[in-house]
Amino acid sequence: MKKFGRLALPTLGASALVIASATAALASAKITTTDGTPYSGEVRATNVGNVTLSGVSALGTIVTTCTSSTLDAYVNSDGTGGRLDNVALSGCTNNRSGTTTITALDLPYSGGQVDYAPVSGGRDATLTIFAPNPTVHIQAVLDLPTLGISLTCHYGLSTSTPLVLDLFNATKDSPGRGKLAGQSLQRRTSPAPDPRCPASVSANGDFQIVAYPSNANLQVGPGGGS
Repeated sequence: MKKFGRLALPTLGASALVIASATAALASAKITTTDGTPYSGEVRATNVGNVTLSGVSALGTIVTTCTSSTLDAYVNSDGTGGRLDNVALSGCTNNRSGTTTITALDLPYSGGQVDYAPVSGGRDATLTIFAPNPTVHIQAVLDLPTLGISLTCHYGLSTSTPLVLDLFNATKDSPGRGKLAGQSLQRRTSPAPDPRCPASVSANGDFQIVAYPSNANLQVGPGGGS
């Protein structure tokens, strides 16, 4: 059954935070709890600090700061089968003194993939959201009091550039983390776009990631026989 995810926040690109879509390549990862047990199942990402979202149009820059964000997803222990099931953001304000209601249409979104991709002194893995993906459809209804207008904007994954999020492994006592750094959604061509809507919207933020509902800490290691 198709589901709808609704969020009240003053920006137009909030659901850009982790939309999973498109056909994945073969993943290279092994997801486990910190005791080494392979883990397939639900995961929950909760923001650590504020999440910011922004877009630029003929109306200028619209920036939103959200104090609360939760993303619920599913993944297999080999990194395949990534699926976004729920998105919720709240406590958001924008630089136009308004609010925005964002609806993630037709949840869940499938096609996310986790890969073991360590960088010395940095990340341990990545979450890739493949693109283009015409099925992703985020509707944002923006109330912009300082401009005296409201807009309805529609976003998706229309370019060939995937979304890539850095993942940092948990330890026994500290949850894993995820980092968004300018990840974006693009304005859809259908429905007919309002030209006043930003052509793209981007998100930045840090997240704590745990198994759900157990809250077990998770790690990503090399897949296969390595």
